[in-house]
Amino acid sequence: MCPDQVVTSRPTLPATTVLSAQINMAEPEPDPIRRRWHHSPVDDDDLLSEILVRLPPWPSTLPHASLVCKRWRLLTSSPHFLRGFRAFHRAAPPLLGVFHNSYLGGSHRRFVSAVDPPDRVPAALFHMPGGLDHQNWSFLDCRHGRALLLGPHPREALVWDPMTGAQHRAPLPPGAGEVSHGAVLCACSHAGDCRSSPFDVVLVWWKQETECRCSRAVAAVYSSGSCVWSEIVSQPFPPTVLPAEGMKKPGTRAGHAIYWLLSSSCILEFDLIRHSLALITAPTRSAKSLYEQCQLVLTEGGGLGLAMAQKLSIMLWKRDNSSSTAGWSLQRSVRLNKCIPVKRGKERAMPSLLGFHEESNTIFVWIDDGVFMIQLGSMLSRMVCQGHSNFVIYPFAGFYTSGLDELNADVQAIGAPGPVADGVLEDFRWQPFTAMWHYTDPVGNVQGPFSLEQLLDWEQHGFFDEGFKVWRTDQTKEQSILLGNAITAWQGFILLD
Repeated sequence: MCPDQVVTSRPTLPATTVLSAQINMAEPEPDPIRRRWHHSPVDDDDLLSEILVRLPPWPSTLPHASLVCKRWRLLTSSPHFLRGFRAFHRAAPPLLGVFHNSYLGGSHRRFVSAVDPPDRVPAALFHMPGGLDHQNWSFLDCRHGRALLLGPHPREALVWDPMTGAQHRAPLPPGAGEVSHGAVLCACSHAGDCRSSPFDVVLVWWKQETECRCSRAVAAVYSSGSCVWSEIVSQPFPPTVLPAEGMKKPGTRAGHAIYWLLSSSCILEFDLIRHSLALITAPTRSAKSLYEQCQLVLTEGGGLGLAMAQKLSIMLWKRDNSSSTAGWSLQRSVRLNKCIPVKRGKERAMPSLLGFHEESNTIFVWIDDGVFMIQLGSMLSRMVCQGHSNFVIYPFAGFYTSGLDELNADVQAIGAPGPVADGVLEDFRWQPFTAMWHYTDPVGNVQGPFSLEQLLDWEQHGFFDEGFKVWRTDQTKEQSILLGNAITAWQGFILLD
């Protein structure tokens, strides 16, 4: 052996150590809890449908989801999925805007959107029945995705689906007088899709009878399933009980009854089960200004409530049916200056209450030459449009999904998201300018979120001063900028685009 050669020998391990090492090097038993899926759960169309059907029901939601891939696009645009989507969100369809009976020009001018892009539905979508003669058709009610209108000649009721344009006409019952109140109701018993379900129509008119010196309310119910009117029912009331003159506010449904405000400090009730009429006395404090300053609403438990406007607040009354002699109790008060900005340099006028949307618990208020909507739960507000104190409105809620076809055509044509129909999906380049904004009111409370377009509208009507600051929802209050600078950047972006 050479002296510089080093011989190393591997140490011999005990037999038990070798056996232990062999056991440790063996393939571990699979943990059943950590087994991997061979396929993703979203590969199952049924499971994916259950996930997508729970997306918010706003008009832009499904078009955005359809951009993920072709499979999602085909699924979200299928008639079966859309029926299930509408049925799942039936209890709370999105409030899209309001119809009104004021004549402002073209037939599409009878609708005012109440949401911002990309969820804004274009007014041009809603062409009124009657074409150029649409001003002779009057709205009576909007509910469950349908609108009830009253036509001039021949005298008939029209149920209209603004989304599809479908119409159902029914001649008024024989002997019907001048209809003052009406309601359209889905007859599917809170199950399924209202758009494909039958409906009922309730009409009420009045007769003055000199023999009994009374005012008689008369009502009838029409069923779209049988296409016939029910037996006419009537109830005499004191001669001072009369409907309001001019445009009538829509009714409010609470439980199994429809209620309408009258101009004589009373509320008319129609029981949908017994087909009977009754009279309810309003709170005594509302006797002098019942109609314009009051609006029927729903309480937290779904019962009948009454909102009464004062100069700086809205008083919310609750009808108590727990005793044999039902009465009213004051539930709470809403301070208007906390949710609607005060117009600069102008004393606040007495507000008028214009309407109420049942599913979203939203009340519409006219104040300072503007129509505002206030969600009574969150107290969030926004300006809908300009108007006047007797601007009667009919809130409309529904599911707008017709933009999916246009979106699919665009994606297939250019292979990427691009400009689509107005009100369906905004170009992604606009995202920083379609963000929502906040501001601090004079008492130090944070208000919002509001769109920049809405803040611009308020600024033009004198609600904000020159030093008014705002910040986006993805920013902090410390990052606020002047509203004027934000508007200038937005308008400059529009010109450059």
